[in-house]
Order: sequence, then C-alpha cells, then structure tokens
Amino acid sequence: MESLNFTPFLPYILIIVGLLIICIAVFSKSSGKRLAATGENCEGIIFKLGYKEGNNFNRSDSITKDKITVRFVTKKQEWVTEDLNTDFMITWIGQFKEGQKVQVIYDPNNPSDFTISNKQYPRTVKSVFFVAGLIFVAVGVYKFFTAA
Repeated sequence: MESLNFTPFLPYILIIVGLLIICIAVFSKSSGKRLAATGENCEGIIFKLGYKEGNNFNRSDSITKDKITVRFVTKKQEWVTEDLNTDFMITWIGQFKEGQKVQVIYDPNNPSDFTISNKQYPRTVKSVFFVAGLIFVAVGVYKFFTAA
C-alpha cells in the first residue's frame, strides 16, 4: 500500500492555517477590554486551582493547573464562585496560588461574567497570534515558490 504524500499540499496547508490564526487574532473579542469599560471592581480570591476537563494529556506529568476558580462578593452582596475564562490570557507556573487576593472586574448585570486585573494586555497575546499567523503564511508562500 502506498503512503500518502502531503508535500504538494504543504504550502496551501501552511497558508490556510496562518490565515486562520490571523483571523482568530483580529476578530476575537476580549471580555477584559469590555469589562474594564463597563464593569465594577472588587476584591476576590483564587478559590481553587485545578485542571480543565477534556484535556487529553497525562495529568501526572503536568504541573500546570489550567482551571482557576475565583470567589468574590459583588457590591449587591452576591457571592460568586466561578471558573475564570482564560482565553487570551497567558499564565505560568506559580502565578496564582489558592487563597491569593486578586482584583476582579465583573459585569454588574451578570456577575458570573468577570475577569481579573492582571496587568496583562489582551493585545499582547493577540499580537503573538498575529505574528505566528504571518510566519505560517510566509513559510507557506516560500514553500509554494520554491517547490515549483
């Protein structure tokens, strides 16, 4: 049986993947930016660190906990204990510890829609995605012209 040869399609695959990454960077919405303009601030704590469900890697080999549960009290005295949406947020090992105090920005109409103020700009992460997409496109174009 013959093996499949993807070499002729590699430039197209790289260009498509690069364009998809660029689209994610350009068109994705950051809740942090919206909440910073319209939300209310309060103090919260990192209630629990854990692992998101559905990740298919060996937990015993991983020391990075990617599920961050935050607890805070709104100005209306509502207790909120929810998982933080970490989309476009770069976290590193040891950045958060259980019981650590954090500044929370939440939507007063929907307190479970919140983020934490971590001095990290979503534009930084989006810029990394954009540059990575450009690199994929550039390599794809290079492969296209050198394969001919």
